[in-house]
Amino acid sequence: MSLSRHLASLSLQVAAAYLALGLLLSAASLYTLSAFQRQLGAIELVNRAGQLELAVEQMHAQAMNYWQNAPRDYPTYYRDVRLYYQDLLTQIETIDGIVATFMSGDFSDAMPMPMPAWLQPHLGLEAEAAIAALEDTWETWRATLFDALGDDEDEPRLEWAAEQVIDDHSRLNAAVEVFAKALRSWSAREYQLMIQGTLAAAGITLVIAVLLLWLLHWKVLAPLRRTTAGFQRVADGDVRYQLPVVGTTELQDLSSSFNRLSERLDLLYRLIHALQQGQDLDQLMGLLNTEFRPLLGCDWSGLVFIDERRASARVETSWLDGLPQPGAQRLYRLQGTLLERVLADETPLHVQAMAERASANPAYELLRHLVALGMRDAIFLPLTPQTQTPIPAVVVFATRDPAGFGDARQRLLGNIGQLLTQGVGRTARLAEQGRLAAIGEFASGIVHELRTPLSTIAMALSYLAEGTPEPRAKRRLDLALGEAERTRRLLEEILLYAKPLSLDPRPVALRPLLEEQIAMAAERHPGHSIQLEQASDVFQVLADPDRLRQILTNLTDNACEAAPVGSVVTWRIAKTAGLAETAGTARTGETAEAAKAAGIVGTAEHVKQSDADEVRLSVHNTGEPIPAERLPRLSEPFFSTKASGTGLGLAIVARLVEQHGGRLSIRSTAEQGTLVEIVLPQWIDETDGTADVADA
Repeated sequence: MSLSRHLASLSLQVAAAYLALGLLLSAASLYTLSAFQRQLGAIELVNRAGQLELAVEQMHAQAMNYWQNAPRDYPTYYRDVRLYYQDLLTQIETIDGIVATFMSGDFSDAMPMPMPAWLQPHLGLEAEAAIAALEDTWETWRATLFDALGDDEDEPRLEWAAEQVIDDHSRLNAAVEVFAKALRSWSAREYQLMIQGTLAAAGITLVIAVLLLWLLHWKVLAPLRRTTAGFQRVADGDVRYQLPVVGTTELQDLSSSFNRLSERLDLLYRLIHALQQGQDLDQLMGLLNTEFRPLLGCDWSGLVFIDERRASARVETSWLDGLPQPGAQRLYRLQGTLLERVLADETPLHVQAMAERASANPAYELLRHLVALGMRDAIFLPLTPQTQTPIPAVVVFATRDPAGFGDARQRLLGNIGQLLTQGVGRTARLAEQGRLAAIGEFASGIVHELRTPLSTIAMALSYLAEGTPEPRAKRRLDLALGEAERTRRLLEEILLYAKPLSLDPRPVALRPLLEEQIAMAAERHPGHSIQLEQASDVFQVLADPDRLRQILTNLTDNACEAAPVGSVVTWRIAKTAGLAETAGTARTGETAEAAKAAGIVGTAEHVKQSDADEVRLSVHNTGEPIPAERLPRLSEPFFSTKASGTGLGLAIVARLVEQHGGRLSIRSTAEQGTLVEIVLPQWIDETDGTADVADA
């Protein structure tokens, strides 16, 4: 962190504020303590002045008492020497000590507790002048007193000394009173200053505390409220809102992070909007490479399609440095490559050290192409049947950054990877649907063009057959009429398959409808026994009754045509939680390849467990099993296992089932025969549990 960012950081400012407040409180406490200590010292000095006054008064009172009761004989005199004289010397010594203390200015011995020098009392000028005057008066007064006592300490002149004390008392007492008054005035001023200083310290502390609180509000709380308001605006739908990047370092970082979050939400919103609009692949990849390039950190991205036989991979569209590469479409090897691996695992793959991996494996042609462009790191996102894509594909993001896709971008890709893959898959599916729609429109035009001449040919053949008695010619004409009829049916089925479906869904009870279709099929196939295992419940689905009849009729006819004459064809209706539970070998979570290997084919979602209740319709027949290699192609248009089949029956059934939100699967083994299953969402009236069932 730079010095300017460190100085602007909230932690430093808050620490400095708390340090300043702590120092202020400490200083205020020390000042208050010192003020109280000085006040205690002042009180002690005033007490010393009182002791001085008392000593002077006691000395005067003793002198008066001795002068009035002077001894008249030697025994009494010597008694007074032991009493009055010693007491007089004690009073003089007391006054000497007090005057010397005040004259020296060192009051440490007079304080109740030890004090540093800077806490020692400092008397004012008035008190110092009074002390000097007192010292002068006391020195002259003391010298005069000792002159009156004389030099003989064994027989002092006590009567003369008492007379001297009485006569000169007023001068000494006046000096002591002036000193005591000056000292008390100084003590009163010190007390007043202590009160004022304590109040000032408290006031300054309060003001600084208020300033610190205001600083906390201005520096922290107000920006946090702005950030909270920004989050609320984003939560209300304004995902483009940006916060001003101001304040302390931490708040600037918070605002910058919020703005990055807002930008990413806006980009994701625009991506979702683009996906909902169904943009084509070039537009979608362009959005990812222009708007999402700073977010994803990719320099190259492309969409790689896999052919139906999974033999090769083709870069359908690619972008480099935010610009499209129109001439970059080319084929790459698939077997033994990372593309094959990511499709098999169906999970994103992070490819690091691309140059080393590309040089170590000659099959990594796509990696070598990316390394030639300067790429160092890549992410492969698979598009499989799990993402509802019509054909397998891989979305590739690559970067030149030596650091590669860091943890943050990998987490971001992991979070939006499903959205991207499903969105690209949806776009690819829409493109495939558009291609099929174009083919369907073209086929419809051909059918309409062929129907009229075919009808004319059929009428001519019928006319010739009626007028031709020769048997050989008649057989040939009948054969031609049969082929014309088969061609007409083929054209009708092509038209049915090619034109857009229009459903009229309504609640339908399955058992009555299936019983009706079984009765009609029994007339068409008298050599088979068509049975319905009775279901305990009356299951209902939301479906178009006519389209549902078409599905049941086609599956019943296929089962009867594939079963030996005299065999039983069985229909069952049951409730299920998902086809994967009933398939036996393909369970929830298995891949589509594993399901196909087990002999199960159907729509892309047939191994996905449904969360809602579903109804399973199944028809079973015995007979020759369908070869395993043909199972995956049964629902392809124009693929048929019957010599006279058009190859559109199961393709139409699969399309109708898918339009109803259902799933179709086919399982065929030599031991169990052939089982065709349809799974449809169960319809339940949420109001009262009943429904107006469509008239079957």
